Amino acid sequence: MTRYRLAGTAVLVLLVTACAASPEATRGTVLAAAPAPTQEVRNLLLPYDRYQLSVNEIYLIETAKDYLTRDCMRTRGHDWQVIGDRKEYTDLRNRRRYGVIEMPVARDMGYKTNARLLGSTEVTAQKMDREARMGAAARNAATDPVDGCYKLAGDRLARGNEENEDLVNKLNVESLDEARESSRVAPALSAWVQCMAEKGHKYKDFYASAEDPRWAKSKTPSAAELETAEADVSCKERAGLVKLLTETEESIQKREIRRHKAYFESLAAAKERHLAAARAVIRRG
Repeated sequence: MTRYRLAGTAVLVLLVTACAASPEATRGTVLAAAPAPTQEVRNLLLPYDRYQLSVNEIYLIETAKDYLTRDCMRTRGHDWQVIGDRKEYTDLRNRRRYGVIEMPVARDMGYKTNARLLGSTEVTAQKMDREARMGAAARNAATDPVDGCYKLAGDRLARGNEENEDLVNKLNVESLDEARESSRVAPALSAWVQCMAEKGHKYKDFYASAEDPRWAKSKTPSAAELETAEADVSCKERAGLVKLLTETEESIQKREIRRHKAYFESLAAAKERHLAAARAVIRRG
């Protein structure tokens, strides 16, 4: 099953360990492209999402961490580039929640995925370039897992602003499973299975089609993979499956938010405190 969830604060992406980067690495990292998200994907947000960090909120916290890391690194005799002026990005955390649902993605990528499919890679590329320019001593000062400046910055921002996300993570998985098994969605799933069979593809559900072992044999999608993915999307559209899954999950998640009212209120408050702490650091610069 392919799912994407943004949780917690993103960590540094390390390109190298103890050697300086090659000249090629410092020229500007370019990561793999992916089709632009459709409007359906742009609109695919669920009730639990507001209680967890979005990509823009993660980047806000990362910017604050950069400022704190810069100050810490100066005390250790090193520089640290602050990646500021980050754009606002579309929240694509649910893009693959129901498998491949966009025909442009099916046609270009089949069931393959990359970082760009699930969000912007501009900031990631800047971070990779920053780290590629760092020497071993600076890298250790920044990323040591015990007292690295970046870790200390994250700890400072999160202190007193954390709430255990185990329950919401568990409920997030369960809402999808419950929706798939519901009497409202079951007929559409059966219609998808029948539609795929008519096109020559026998799978029990759309996760099985995405996880067909044949697709793992190559890094680029084969003609068979592309054709299967296109049929998958076409059959989902014919059955109205994505709309039904989304509406059913929305109902389930709202029910659980009411059922666990105190927990979700605490989760929301902790998130807002975390973001407020980050904004305060950014204002100071």
